[in-house]
Amino acid sequence: MASNDVNEQTATADPGTTRVGRQRPCFTWKYKHGVDGQGRIQFPVKWKMRVAEEELVAVVTQHGTTGKQFLMVLPAEQFDLFVSRVRRGNESFTNANSMAQRHDWAERMMGIDLDGAGRFTLPGELRKPAQLGKEALLVGCIDWFEVWNPDDYDEARRDERVLLKSMAPAP
Repeated sequence: MASNDVNEQTATADPGTTRVGRQRPCFTWKYKHGVDGQGRIQFPVKWKMRVAEEELVAVVTQHGTTGKQFLMVLPAEQFDLFVSRVRRGNESFTNANSMAQRHDWAERMMGIDLDGAGRFTLPGELRKPAQLGKEALLVGCIDWFEVWNPDDYDEARRDERVLLKSMAPAP
């Protein structure tokens, strides 16, 4: 299925650099793409030039208000931060709770790569929990991106807007 990236020309990125001087990935905007029969999704052109050499890890996670599952895709630097937080409370290798938490996280994570055609493949083990069918919505979150079922994302954003409105100071 062809990309629906009519707004791709307007997406912008602020480069920044990593601690070793490489260009830091920056994911902005959202893009709807088809998912082919092998689970391949076209990577947005604006993002591709930023992550060509970057390792990416997809993590199945759950939205805070809707409970809908989606994929959080982390470049190496963000994955390192994520894992350091998981490790913080789980330093014991033999403690039952620590082991259970590590197993829980580890079985919801998988490395993904871009192929030569600018696509990445999400195996069924990642597509199923996020209920990805023939379309996926890639949502930029500045230093990572998310892969959503488009309808689930719309529901999550409605809930988030209500949450943000409730946090706004009264006039």
